[in-house]
Amino acid sequence: MRNAVARLAAARGWSDAQLAARAGVDRAHLNQVKNGRALPTVATALAIAHALGVPVAIAFPPGASARRRPTRPAATSCRRS
Repeated sequence: MRNAVARLAAARGWSDAQLAARAGVDRAHLNQVKNGRALPTVATALAIAHALGVPVAIAFPPGASARRRPTRPAATSCRRS
């Protein structure tokens, strides 16, 4: 499921390049944010929300986060062989 930024941009008919230009952010980073692969900084989130003309809480609702890649379990001991 696409996030709010993706839905809001699509509703306006904007491409990633158009939204990135309006927000003054890098298109590749915007794409990562839209696809849930990265979290924006506060400044970037504000810039994107401003470009979309919505409060930051609408563009980035509470509970929204980037998808985390599974990580390997942490070592539980440090024994030497």
